[in-house]
Amino acid sequence: MWSPNKSEKAAVPEGLRPIVKDRFQKEVLQTCCSKFKGYMVLIVDDFSTPIISSCVGMYNLMESRVSLVENLKKKRAPYRQSAAIYFLSPTHDSVDNLIADWTPSKTRKQPLYADTVFLYFTSILSDDLLKKIKVCKPLVKRLKALNELNIDFITNEIRAFHLDMSSSFASLFQFDGRAEVAIADKLVTLCASLHEYPHIRYKASSQLCSSLASIFNRKLTDYIGKNERWWYHGDSAHIDRGRATLLLLSRADDCLSPLMHEFTYQAMVVDLLDVEKDKITYTAQATGTTANDGSAIDTISKDALLNDDDELWVELRGKHIADVVQILSNRIREIVNSDTGVALSSKGDQTNALTINQLSNALKTLPEYREVMSKLTQHMNMAHRCMDIFNRQNLMELSELEQTLSTGKTEDGKTPKLSNLVSQVEISLKGMIDPLMRFRLLAIFVVSQRGLKPSDQNLLMSAARLNPSHAKALNNLKLLGIPTVKAMNSGSRISNRSKRLVSNYNESDSEYASSRFACELKAILEEMQDNKLSLEEFPSILPMPYQSVNSTGADANRMSTSVRSSGSRFNTRSSTIDAGTKVSGARQIIFVAGGACYSELRCARDLTNKGGLETILGCTHFVNPKQFISDLSSL
Repeated sequence: MWSPNKSEKAAVPEGLRPIVKDRFQKEVLQTCCSKFKGYMVLIVDDFSTPIISSCVGMYNLMESRVSLVENLKKKRAPYRQSAAIYFLSPTHDSVDNLIADWTPSKTRKQPLYADTVFLYFTSILSDDLLKKIKVCKPLVKRLKALNELNIDFITNEIRAFHLDMSSSFASLFQFDGRAEVAIADKLVTLCASLHEYPHIRYKASSQLCSSLASIFNRKLTDYIGKNERWWYHGDSAHIDRGRATLLLLSRADDCLSPLMHEFTYQAMVVDLLDVEKDKITYTAQATGTTANDGSAIDTISKDALLNDDDELWVELRGKHIADVVQILSNRIREIVNSDTGVALSSKGDQTNALTINQLSNALKTLPEYREVMSKLTQHMNMAHRCMDIFNRQNLMELSELEQTLSTGKTEDGKTPKLSNLVSQVEISLKGMIDPLMRFRLLAIFVVSQRGLKPSDQNLLMSAARLNPSHAKALNNLKLLGIPTVKAMNSGSRISNRSKRLVSNYNESDSEYASSRFACELKAILEEMQDNKLSLEEFPSILPMPYQSVNSTGADANRMSTSVRSSGSRFNTRSSTIDAGTKVSGARQIIFVAGGACYSELRCARDLTNKGGLETILGCTHFVNPKQFISDLSSL
């Protein structure tokens, strides 16, 4: 494995995604360019494709003389003058296809590529697969590189990753052990890439987290034992920052957050709009475009990627939707008014949000600003689509009911009687047309109140009119430790506590009443940041140090075993956008088995942006409400 010298270490960028990009460019592209002077072809498989596409763009590849990216499984045309760079997952299927590329057959006598092959794997190559490769003499004699990159995760944001394991939910919560092993293997590659040998902590009450912590510790120890040259932050030769802490959590720890309606921009987009692997289709101005009959076309559909390469998306994704619309409107008005003096057709209040038609007019009037205006229009289009759904589904009124159920208090701080809320929920359920919306509200009630009272069960279930899939998903909450019906006490009466809302969830510091609820992870991160996270609730595989040292050499806060307080708050400062944040000290790596939601991603991002320790959030897969409900029904 590549080990940077001092000058190289100083140049390594902040954040996980830039580190992965930097590693791929140095360890793969630069190496290949130095050994082959012509053009090259990059061959990937289904597993490695999203890994490479999440951090390296086609422009970066072209700069390194990679002229084409091809899929290993598909039929490919020969490029005899181009060297082959293989970036593959270490599976029997991929190795067999690799060998087939270099084994003469009746249909192909000559190899597809030049006599120079660079072979890289996402993670550790097993001995039996290595033997397969060695037997293929035509391949071996052309090999100029054979390395395990240890990049078996997808960096979808600067400090966020997932393992592309959306199908692992059933395996994890049926405890068959297969998913834990796969997760542990992938997390080893994460730590190898970050040069981290973390303290491993986990939720003590979670069987899944306990098992995963043990498996991961064993696999990481094995990796370190086999790689003597590998180093980690916090060892005697690398004291610029302390050892990281990896906290393992389970989706079962908080089933409420993925169900709630969130009104920050990113959360609304992935909840309400059609986003597929960070790609979204939007309506754009079609300047100079004509139809087959010669008539002018005003708008066309375009695809856009919502990732860190979109600076406007990075800036806006964590803001409340109301602020997003206002910011976009103001910026478009500034361009229109200050740079051309051309007024929009609307002469109303300058603070009013622009309509899509007004944006189209502005775009036609300002061709010199078309690229900037196009990006602003893209996001305004998305924001308006979110607001249209928000108004059509009456989410403002629904959110107040959700927030009261989840926090246990109304907007004015009062604690209502549960019987009154049951009536409100029943009325809302009866008036909802969308079956997914009905399930979400009923599930929020069940999760936040730790089950339905037997006397309310038939009433609310009848009003919810759940389809078989949603009924199964609701019942499967029990497999995650959440009762769907409250237990009767020995006197066959409901506990007095059930007469009022019983939520123990935290409230956020948002100025918007529709965003009072804060996910459970927020409090955990804050206490982890201050070294106050309970060692009883969140023990460590090995003893935690009594104190740690940050990059400046000053003593950090000492480790406390105090029980977690739901009232803890992080002292916020003015935030900066993700890409510009400078961080120091030991990293906090959080991994949520079973999927993380976007409110949790925002909390982790905010903690770093507001001056906290660098916090990296990872998971098996990121979930919107629809995905989480689908996961529940898969059990």
